[in-house]
Amino acid sequence: MILVIDIGNTNITLGCYKNKDLVFVSRMYTERHKTSDEFAAGLLDIFSLYGIDPKNFKGAVLSSVVPELTDIISQAVEGATGKTPLLVGKNCNANLKVEVIPIEYLGADLICGCVGAIEKYPLPCLVVDMGTATKILAIDKDGFFLGCTISPGVKISLDALASGAALLHSISFNKPEKVTGTNTVECMQSGLVFGNAAMIDGLCERMANELGFENPTIVATGGYSKGIIPCCKAEIIYDENLVLDGLKAIYDKAADIRQS
Repeated sequence: MILVIDIGNTNITLGCYKNKDLVFVSRMYTERHKTSDEFAAGLLDIFSLYGIDPKNFKGAVLSSVVPELTDIISQAVEGATGKTPLLVGKNCNANLKVEVIPIEYLGADLICGCVGAIEKYPLPCLVVDMGTATKILAIDKDGFFLGCTISPGVKISLDALASGAALLHSISFNKPEKVTGTNTVECMQSGLVFGNAAMIDGLCERMANELGFENPTIVATGGYSKGIIPCCKAEIIYDENLVLDGLKAIYDKAADIRQS
């Protein structure tokens, strides 16, 4: 079995692969004050919950956009499984081809999303990753990463709106029945859901036109995409585990290199 972990700004997502099958997916809060022992205990609790013997892991791979936790969780993985995880980055990236910047300047989450899309979908491709930030990644027909957009994520936008306006408040993340709201909650929900959907439609169209992509595959992942994508006009594939699949592909490519 292979353990894959994606450390994001809000959540840490982990999964376990047995051969090509994803056995489970679980999440922990990204708590920056925790020690490696505390994270190791959390991992062991999750393994126990799913009936996984940590001795059965033959390897692990980790991506992180939270530098202060990278070493801490690497130590936690080693303590819980006895395996030192591979770290996605300059020297571990499935040989992703990057057109615009040196790959060491590319975020690990972007690398995983690109690799997952290249492994699973026809190219060219636009990857919409809706987490703490909303990112749209562009991959051309030859598998080159050409660049991306980064926008405030759904929760960041909502929190900023609620904290910056005295008469507005936090609301539930639900799709309203119509675009034109008739009360404060409906109006905010409409702006949040339909506004983000319109942004994604617009950015994808502009990126495709700018890059000369004809009928690109558009894939969406990330915690907020499931609620937003159905409101988009574009045809978008929802892939909940794209980043985890990218992590597994990166691990497999690294294993092939070690064996060759």
